[in-house]
Amino acid sequence: MGPETPAYHRALPLAVEQLERACSERIYRMAWRYAKSAHVSDRMRIGSTLTAKFHGTRGIYTARLDVEERQFRFQCTCPLAGSREPCKHVIALGLAWLNEPEGFHDLDLTLTRLASAKKAELITLIRQVAKRLPEVIPLLDKARTP
Repeated sequence: MGPETPAYHRALPLAVEQLERACSERIYRMAWRYAKSAHVSDRMRIGSTLTAKFHGTRGIYTARLDVEERQFRFQCTCPLAGSREPCKHVIALGLAWLNEPEGFHDLDLTLTRLASAKKAELITLIRQVAKRLPEVIPLLDKARTP
């Protein structure tokens, strides 16, 4: 485990059986293969929400899975995403979490670590982020100091 990897992962109320019941057998089989593939990137956890990008043959899709109290809500940018039944990307996202939670970046853990960082370290980090993602600069300009 590298220095960037959190030492623990908080559990989510999500089970394989729950994902299996939420979709057809065909979608579940495709999702299972997808979850274990290299086509999944930018895996992140923010509170009780999981997100990831899926690199498919027709584009890159972003899936989101909100998990609370053994129920979940989902969203995906793929053309087959529906409001009733989750697509293979959403099911794959849940399976990826259940199979390898340490493969997800946990924003809450990152923020906890950053809360104790020195000001100079934070400024250096913000500079690096702004260079890679210039669209954050207007957000930084709007930030007010107390």
